[in-house]
Amino acid sequence: MKYLSALAGLLSGAIMPSVAHGEPLPHEPTWLQLEYELSAKRSDGQSSGTSRGRQALIETVMEERPDGVVLQYDLPHDEEDKASSGFWYFPARVVERQDGSLELLDQPLVEARIDRWLKTHKIPKEACGMWSHGGGFPFKVDCDPQSILDQIEAFDLRIPDLMTGADYSHALDEAPGTLKALPAARSGYSVTFTVDQSKARAGEVANALILAQMLGKDLTRQQAEEDAEKIGFQGSIMIEFDLDPAGTVIRKQERIEIMVTRPDEEVETKTSLIIVTRLGMEDALEKFAD
Repeated sequence: MKYLSALAGLLSGAIMPSVAHGEPLPHEPTWLQLEYELSAKRSDGQSSGTSRGRQALIETVMEERPDGVVLQYDLPHDEEDKASSGFWYFPARVVERQDGSLELLDQPLVEARIDRWLKTHKIPKEACGMWSHGGGFPFKVDCDPQSILDQIEAFDLRIPDLMTGADYSHALDEAPGTLKALPAARSGYSVTFTVDQSKARAGEVANALILAQMLGKDLTRQQAEEDAEKIGFQGSIMIEFDLDPAGTVIRKQERIEIMVTRPDEEVETKTSLIIVTRLGMEDALEKFAD
């Protein structure tokens, strides 16, 4: 998940995935709950922005195959709510390989759904890939079926090869970190990283280009890169994985803190906290469904 990506979700009743006659019966679905908090604070102690929210997906194991596991993901809304939400991403089916990589299934069906979404909202295809600012946060006119995989990966707790001493990587890391066991009172692992300045700077460039596009300002990539070169980035990442007695990851907590030093020596500290939890359907509906 990108560091400053905007997340939004409204929760209501859950639905059960349908299974065509003759297919293997799916496993019982589970609820994946993502909660996030993003904040920024200047060196004078003043807050320059805070946002928080939650979002959820329903994950169901549909089939176990030699090449991986077929998973279905859907929003925890009833059909009426889903129809009005405007989301085209879900429901979606993927194959998850043993190495954790994902492959989207039924892409032609997804492409047809995108076409209907564009027509329903009267969005020209030429607008695909453009950014706007609807609902108080950046909004991309996303027409790429593969974007579904980015959505799913933000929630994915099916993480292979977790063990003490193993390497683990993060999109912003300077180098892979080494997994360590959590304190004895908890079963699981933790890992820490140093933020790579060049990767953080690339994120700054991307955000600047998006903002310029939304505001209708002229900004070339070269100018954005030159501006970003004048900014210093220093930060850390910490991830914790909690396991149940069967060794399954049931909770992941990721905290990123980056100190941004601008040319005028103004310092801003940006913090991202993202927690993903796996719950049984009954527990989740009792806890989260409004």
